[in-house]
Parts: sequence; C-alpha cells; structure tokens
Amino acid sequence: MIRLYALVLLTLAVWPGVAPAHVTELAVLRLTELGSGRYTVGWEMKPTTDVGAGLEPIFPRHCSYEDSQLDCGEEGLVGSLGFQQIGDGQSAAMFKVRTLDGTTQIYTLTPAAPTVRVSREFCADGWACLLEVGGAYVMIGIEHILLGVDHLLFVLGLMWISRGAWMLFKTITAFTLAHSVTLVAVTFGWVGVPESFVNALIALSIVFIGVEALHAREGRSTFTIRNPWVVAFLFGLLHGFGFANALVELGLPDQALPIALLGFNVGVELGQIAFVFGVLGLNAAYRVMRVSWPSWSQVMPMYLVGIAGAFWFFQRFEIILEG
Repeated sequence: MIRLYALVLLTLAVWPGVAPAHVTELAVLRLTELGSGRYTVGWEMKPTTDVGAGLEPIFPRHCSYEDSQLDCGEEGLVGSLGFQQIGDGQSAAMFKVRTLDGTTQIYTLTPAAPTVRVSREFCADGWACLLEVGGAYVMIGIEHILLGVDHLLFVLGLMWISRGAWMLFKTITAFTLAHSVTLVAVTFGWVGVPESFVNALIALSIVFIGVEALHAREGRSTFTIRNPWVVAFLFGLLHGFGFANALVELGLPDQALPIALLGFNVGVELGQIAFVFGVLGLNAAYRVMRVSWPSWSQVMPMYLVGIAGAFWFFQRFEIILEG
C-alpha cells in the first residue's frame, strides 16, 4: 500500500496544474496607503479564473471603492474587511495593508472566518486577535506542506530508509528541527539563499533519497542508511529554506510576526505528522490484507521518486540559467 501511496504522490507531481514547488494557493489583495484615508488596491496574488471566480473584496461601509482606488475619508480603514464567496474553492485569502509609516498589516480570512474587524491599532482586541492570526497561519502551514509534493516525497524516502519505529521517530524529528531552524532564520532575515537555487537543491535531495532507498532495498549499508537522522537534519536545513521562501513571499504581519511564524511552523508539522501516520496506516492495512504485488513493484516507486527529482532539478536549473 505504501507503494500505491508513492504512485499517487508522483501522479499529483506531474499532473497538469499541480505545482510541486512550495506554492500556497491563496489570494492576496494589497492595499497601499496614500494618505487621508486613501489607498490603492491591487492583487498581489490574483485568484485563478476557476478557483477565484466571484472572490470580491468587501470594505467598510463608509469606504468607496472604484477603479482600484479606495477612499475611506477621515475615518480611515476601520470596520469590517472580507471577501465574497471565499468558501467557493479558495482555502484562504489575505488583505495586505501597507501604511504610510512603512509597516505592513496582514489580515488572513478563511471560510470559517470570512470577515475581520479592523481598528486603528492592529489586533486591538489583544490575545483573541493574536490567536486568530496564529490559527490562520496554522491552516496555511498545513496547506503548504500537503501541497508540497516534493517535500512529501522526501519524507516518504526517509520512511523507506528508516529501520524501526525508534529510528523513524529520530529521523522525522531531526528533519522537523532542522527545517524549523532555517524557517526562523530566514524569516527574521538572519540568512538568505536565492529561491531558485534552493528549489534546485531540494530536487537533488529527492534524487539522493531515491537512490538511498534503492540501496536499503538491496540490503546495502551506507552512511545514510546507518544514520538517516543525520542526513534528515542536513537536508532538513535545506527544505526549511523552501518553506521560508514561500512564507516570506506570502508575507507576515509586522505586529504579530512571532505568533504568525509559530502558527505556520505548527501547521507544517501537523501536516507532516498527518502524512507520516497516513502512510503508516496504509502500510499496516496492506500487511493485514496481504495484497500480492508483482516483484517489479518493489522498486519501481523508488526509481520513480528519483526520476521525478531529476526532472524537477533540470526544470529548476533551467530557471537559474534564465535568471
């Protein structure tokens, strides 16, 4: 059954319209303050024709909106913000409000919370608002990891080479700690690596883990197979750059950066844990049902994982050359 799961992931990876590289499917509307309650309005991440059809912004009643211009007068941008039909295929949407003093306020909306109350002070309601921000970023983190097929294939490879429950726990924990470190470091601006370069190296890590999975299947003993947690940690640092680049591109509220960052990281970990337990559950079901698979199916998924990683590497390396 774990082989079937690998084939499903690989199908998603190459299916038209599915982006395997760190894409969070959100709509982001940017508001830039001009002064005197006036804003320019434009899509930073415009919803697609199919997914975002009917996704129209809702502004406070005293504001007038016409031709990408929002005028809220002396009252300013105070009141309810929202989107129409946010539940019709769009998992979440954001308002990015850049004020005259250069700060950016981000309001995240979901089908469960389709409107938000905006005051002159960001999160004036205190902890309730901050928890709402954190919860929204948890959902974004879960969506990001579950849509990141390349990350999931690497985790699947780690599961292939980890022998025993304790080694699997150490390996997944090392991967989690590592990408949490780089996620924080990049978000706070301590380090930075070009996104195209990171994506290409992530693809190579998938090729590497596919090869090592074949070695493990053949009974070989390599450093990676003996110490999968070490390799998981090293490559986890790399994958953390991928998570961080996506989060930085999406944006974080300046006034609630720690809680939003924590929420995103928790969401990524929850999605990753759900994936690991899902695969383990399918594998247990396969053993109970004693399904008979042809001998070639034992190694085919591992070859396909390596091939997918190689394909992504050349695809992303081309982007580096063009850039």
